Amino acid sequence: MGNDWRPTASIKNLHVRATLLANARNFFSQRNVFEVETPLLAAYGATEANIASFELSDEGDVKYLQTSPEYAMKRLLAAGMGDCYQICKSFRAKEAGSLHNPEFTLVEWYRLDYSLQAIMQETVEFINALLPNGGADREVRYVSYGDSSEGALGKPMWDFSHAQLYAIAQNKGLILKESPSLEELHDFIFSNCIVPTFDANDITVIYHYPVSQASLAKLDEDNENLAQRFEVFFHQIELANGFVELTDAQQQYERFKQDQVKRQLNTLPDMEIDQRLIHALQHGLPQCAGVAVGFDRLVMLVSGAASISEVISFDWDCA
Repeated sequence: MGNDWRPTASIKNLHVRATLLANARNFFSQRNVFEVETPLLAAYGATEANIASFELSDEGDVKYLQTSPEYAMKRLLAAGMGDCYQICKSFRAKEAGSLHNPEFTLVEWYRLDYSLQAIMQETVEFINALLPNGGADREVRYVSYGDSSEGALGKPMWDFSHAQLYAIAQNKGLILKESPSLEELHDFIFSNCIVPTFDANDITVIYHYPVSQASLAKLDEDNENLAQRFEVFFHQIELANGFVELTDAQQQYERFKQDQVKRQLNTLPDMEIDQRLIHALQHGLPQCAGVAVGFDRLVMLVSGAASISEVISFDWDCA
């Protein structure tokens, strides 16, 4: 008798997962943040060049499995929903490994009139609420993107030329096409040179990313070369990605157009701009900040699992 029917996670880890789901919902209930649901299938996929959407067709009617609930939740915010969160499945093609599964669970929420500092702090509070000891035994370090790269490389990453960054990446084992973009080099060097310098026992919050790496975020009020985007790391694992949200419909449309150009340059499939999101922004998205937390990775940290497959009932190869 074959064993291919068995779950990839232990029952013990599934119990941990159930407890953390309850704790997550309790966190938002205590703060009067409403739970919402939005479709997993929608008419538009992600335009970003580094994200691949699953496409489904029903007699020519094409839909996309959502890479996050962000666009739909912003449409709810524009309609007057107010503070809201969602715990849902999201899907990204061509992403599999110890920290990735093409089908995964996100906890995503939006807060009206929150500043960058406020949403960063609440994200840390959420993570600590789910991790053991409630954060009593760990520090939180807030470091700007520029300072983090200066600490690891000697100066901010944007002060290096493309050739210098390419040399650094090659020394770290970069295997990419012959002419990687500046954005690809930044991503690779950040992951391979900067993240490993973070204290594994502390929570590290990196903020003020370059605009080129934050297509859905507002620009910083004091420096338009930087965006109000942040990420949260623990055990050198990225757990959260958030923004003070861009509310200007025209700016967002132009950024989506830039995404389309990048896709063409990388010979990726064309992706239409989500016109319903643009129309919602034109109607009026309230000032807000939002964040998505990788729930599966949190379960990994709490359970001590080495792979995401150990904390989801059936991974991609077993589903």
